[in-house]
Amino acid sequence: MAQRSSSVHPFVKLLQQIAEPRYDGLFITLLLIAEVILSAVIIQRVAYTEIDWVAYMEEVEGWWVDGIYDYRQLRGGTGPLVYPAGFLYLFAVLRQMTDLGTNVLRAQYIFGAFYLLQLLVVLMIYTQILRCRSRGWKAVWSWRIAMGLLCLSKRMHSIFVLRLFNDGLAMLFLYISVYLFARNIWKWGCFWFSVAVSIKMNVLLFAPGLLLLLLQTHPSYVGTIVCLSICASIQLILGAPFLLSYPEAYLRKAFELDRVFFYKWTVNWKFLEEETFVSKPLSLLLLAFHLGGLVYLAAQWVKCAKTSHNQRLFFGKPLSPDYVVYTMLLSNFIGIAFARTLHYQFYSWYFHAIPLLLWISPTYPLLIRIVICGVIEYAFNIFPATPVSSALLQLAHLAVLIGLKSPGGLNMDIIEAEKAKDKKQD
Repeated sequence: MAQRSSSVHPFVKLLQQIAEPRYDGLFITLLLIAEVILSAVIIQRVAYTEIDWVAYMEEVEGWWVDGIYDYRQLRGGTGPLVYPAGFLYLFAVLRQMTDLGTNVLRAQYIFGAFYLLQLLVVLMIYTQILRCRSRGWKAVWSWRIAMGLLCLSKRMHSIFVLRLFNDGLAMLFLYISVYLFARNIWKWGCFWFSVAVSIKMNVLLFAPGLLLLLLQTHPSYVGTIVCLSICASIQLILGAPFLLSYPEAYLRKAFELDRVFFYKWTVNWKFLEEETFVSKPLSLLLLAFHLGGLVYLAAQWVKCAKTSHNQRLFFGKPLSPDYVVYTMLLSNFIGIAFARTLHYQFYSWYFHAIPLLLWISPTYPLLIRIVICGVIEYAFNIFPATPVSSALLQLAHLAVLIGLKSPGGLNMDIIEAEKAKDKKQD
């Protein structure tokens, strides 16, 4: 046995040693330090591109300065305001912090801080999942490769510090809620989830998964109703000034479900003709696939719950982190895969989820998983999108969908997860 141990290469031995849980914090810290340096270099060396920041400031000024509460009258240079009230409050604060929106460089550094905070929260989610599993050193480093991929996206840096889109800020609050859900802190999680929705309504793509989790973790409908009431209350409180003044205008514009997107900005459907892209049949077909995917997800999850817990809902037990996160991110990804269109900034809606979905229940070898992530990144860095880049993106999405599994391989509650982890380690 001693002879076998001495034959281990020193580098391999080092990897084995620093795969231990006590080095998780150090690994995250090193990634964040690298990102601080990289983000600062990008801000200083790469030219800022104005797209929506000025329009955001104009929309805020219409409300904050001119006192307009009719959402039909709030607009910026790129069109009417189409975000809920939380957006106005957040960007009103950013307007004050950036000399009424004129100090773009300061805004870039503020968004850089948001980017780092989001990355920290996401890395904590990844680490939380890793810690509830058996920690063979190869598995740990496989997950650390996935975490490293989160720091290598050219498009994500652009979305935050070179374009200043609101999408990233909405996702920051969403990931805070996911982290809390993974720790079974449901009420505060719902609070931050609703805050995220108040900045941009795309966060609602996570809602079906959240509803299922609420119905499973609580012992009855009461707990679920309380959590949903928190979500609704935040929307009512934040939207109150507009709901009390022009309720129909607010609901129609802030949560605009019939919004028409332009063909020239689509990243995922450029291999279609424009006539097909804007057609009603395509829209209805994608909606059918989206709803069908959610129904299939719910059916599989409930079936597995019946097998493992002998009941479909109302376990009355804390849920395991990997089950919670997988359910939330998969709910969102089904919406992404069948999206009517994806713009470049929409990448932030699911970028951090791609490695996790591929790693949490791995179907493909490590190299193929990395390639899938790379293909998606490539597609979002081709501007303007081409038929080839769109086709590659859709093929990568299809590969992710094919690789997804039912939660049968996951331990639904924490007690099951701990028993399985101990058994593997023994």
